[in-house]
Amino acid sequence: MAYTVLNVDQWSRAEHFKFYQGFSHPWYNICGNLDVSKLYQYCKQHGHRFFHAYLYLTQQALNQCQPMAIRLVGEEVRIYSPMCVSVALLADDETVRFCDLPYAEIYSAFCHSAAEAEERIKNTPFILEQFIGQEMRQDTIHLTVLPWVDFTSMSHARDTNFPDSVPKMAYGKLTQQGEGWRMPLSIEVHHGLMDGLHVGQFIQTLQSLFNRPELLDN
Repeated sequence: MAYTVLNVDQWSRAEHFKFYQGFSHPWYNICGNLDVSKLYQYCKQHGHRFFHAYLYLTQQALNQCQPMAIRLVGEEVRIYSPMCVSVALLADDETVRFCDLPYAEIYSAFCHSAAEAEERIKNTPFILEQFIGQEMRQDTIHLTVLPWVDFTSMSHARDTNFPDSVPKMAYGKLTQQGEGWRMPLSIEVHHGLMDGLHVGQFIQTLQSLFNRPELLDN
């Protein structure tokens, strides 16, 4: 995991960071809707898997928005690069598995590695001991997909006794709206590391990528 250590004393939001450090629950959540019409229709026309398409573009957006890559680890504030995605998958027994999807600049490479990782993880039993004592991966975001729910609000399970600044995201049900399609998106982040402005900038970047599905074939 490659990262650089940020000099907090020279950080423009140093005082805001110190302010939120004392909070027992410094995370906040923003929910909204994304217009996925162009991306969904492009995937149908070109035989792309929609799930892989929006995960790939999410990964690209993460690597274009530095605040989403900032983490609090111990006493350090770090900026990670490149960023990847960790997604919750539903196995055949209808229980959840956690799958790290490696960063890939090219969509076809991303799809290949994602398919291999999904197959391996879905066929691996979920065992609690696998997670005990393991250091949390920081160069990622934790993402879940709820294709059954057109949600308007969202919260994530957290251990508030454990220091964690990894953003949590969720995509919801693909819903037709007129002639277009939309999906709800939830983003939960640490307020000491970013404000609503930065979440808004990330969402704008993500929407702009969804509006340019031809990027999948570049």
